Amino acid sequence: MLSKNPPCDSCRQRRVRCDGLLPCDSCQRSRLACRREYVRKQRGPKYGSGKRIEALRAAQLRFNQDENSAGQPEEDFLSPGNLPQLMRRCVDVFLHQMYPIMPLIRPSTLVEWLNRPTEPHEQTMLFALCALVTAFMCGRSESIIGCGEWAMVARRFIEKSHSVRSEYNFIEDSTPLTLLASFFVAVTHFELHDARQSWFYLREAITLAQVLGLHTNDFYRDMDYVSALYCRRIYNILFVTERSLAVARHKPVLLPRPLLLPAPGPNDQVEGLEEQPEIDLGFRLLVHVYSQIDVNFLDFWSETGAIGSTHSTWDPFCSELLPDCGAIPDTQKADILVTQHWLDLMLWRAALQQGLLTNKAGSRSRTFSYPEEIALSLLQTLTSISKESVEVHGLGIVRLTTYSYIGLS
Repeated sequence: MLSKNPPCDSCRQRRVRCDGLLPCDSCQRSRLACRREYVRKQRGPKYGSGKRIEALRAAQLRFNQDENSAGQPEEDFLSPGNLPQLMRRCVDVFLHQMYPIMPLIRPSTLVEWLNRPTEPHEQTMLFALCALVTAFMCGRSESIIGCGEWAMVARRFIEKSHSVRSEYNFIEDSTPLTLLASFFVAVTHFELHDARQSWFYLREAITLAQVLGLHTNDFYRDMDYVSALYCRRIYNILFVTERSLAVARHKPVLLPRPLLLPAPGPNDQVEGLEEQPEIDLGFRLLVHVYSQIDVNFLDFWSETGAIGSTHSTWDPFCSELLPDCGAIPDTQKADILVTQHWLDLMLWRAALQQGLLTNKAGSRSRTFSYPEEIALSLLQTLTSISKESVEVHGLGIVRLTTYSYIGLS
């Protein structure tokens, strides 16, 4: 007759009968230690620590909070009462932090628009600029809105810009404001991860610039030096942006070359420029970086993603501009230097894929160890520049740095 005592630990694990003695007969025959340390689980309903009850209480609490907040309308940042203050804040942030990387319009003009009724093409551009600033700066060290609402507000600014644009024939606009609005919308969509819309509105801005004739000398014939300089900068920022996306995403280009930015002559009035001379120098250097990539290379690059035989001796240009970068603002310096490193790395990776690298190459850019030099130089660049000077570039410079990191790893 079997004992009613529970089996010992050894018999339970071996799944054999146990006589309930200590030591049991089975353990003695097998020469095993006979112990009863195992605690059997209690059968029947279990009254545990109440984790499920706490989870249900938490879910019910969140539901009650949502019901209470649903009865209270959320703050509308673009309501008639809040819109003027928000637009002033956006213009102020643009002029103090973003103007050095986009010196495309007179600062006094933006301030003037805030203090008088605006024309439709002016309002279209102003709404697009606010969308750009909102998408660039919110969520970073300088937050305009906060609370995670910046993406929604940026999209609503875009909707307002398009709504105003629909009220007039924007294709016939004789000023560069409408195309500048399209450019700002394109960059805003880039910040919002809308790649297709970003490319579409960039091409729209380029088409409007060509229709307007920004690439011709006739457009600037009777224009003063400062106004002509701003229009040429608008054309060149389209050139720079298109080249950047052409390299990053293998896109074809429409703009073959940038416009020359002539220095002021003895009779030119430069009082209306309203900026430090270093800003003009930094913008010219940025345009020069991208102008070194010729159209034939980009055509071959967009089709194959490789370097053609005629470009197998492509040399990096990072060291060419470094001595001049010391005099420009940090925001422009970050843009130029990170762009240079990124372009060098992209070309090195293309050369690697084609088997053009060797340890005995005459140019250091064609050696296997060249990414180590890029990494060290990029690290030195980023550590020498303030965090705010890097953040002001938005997602673009983050992606350039990320692309560089991925390529180096």
